[in-house]
Amino acid sequence: MAPRPTIIVGLLIATLLAISPKNPAQADPDYEVLSGTARAIDADTLEFGFRRIDLWGADAMNWFQKCLINGQSTACGADAWQVTTNLLVATPITCEVRGKSRYHRNMAVCRNANGLDIGQSLIVRGMAVARPDQMPEYQAIQDRAEQARTGVWAGEFIDPLKWRRGERLPEHETEVRRWQRDE
Repeated sequence: MAPRPTIIVGLLIATLLAISPKNPAQADPDYEVLSGTARAIDADTLEFGFRRIDLWGADAMNWFQKCLINGQSTACGADAWQVTTNLLVATPITCEVRGKSRYHRNMAVCRNANGLDIGQSLIVRGMAVARPDQMPEYQAIQDRAEQARTGVWAGEFIDPLKWRRGERLPEHETEVRRWQRDE
């Protein structure tokens, strides 16, 4: 007589429980340190394997965001992503988790192998705005970038938070027109 499917499933579960670690890692702990190779999803979002981390205290220009620098439309979001990508070359990247984003992703202060704070580096280069409610020390860095007219501070841009909510510079607003048949 063949074993019943419920017995086979029960044996499989018992075997898996017996060989699994006694203290399994939490799926998404609130606070921890991550270290390893990361890639830039957006200028301020890093990915370690399948785990995404947002930078704490620095809000970078968004991937498709455009700015006006010296009267010219620029792809400042793509430029910011390139800065982050260049900073990630020095591995391993170490991120100290500080909190959660509204997307329930961990937010962290991340440094490359040379010790450079990635969020701070984006602010220094004028590719991100400081969020002093998270990192008050970043405000002075942003003030210096503004005074030096570095990066986006050399022209006009929409704060990344407002840009995500749909605000655009007048030059970058798109008008959608319905096609009308000539009669």
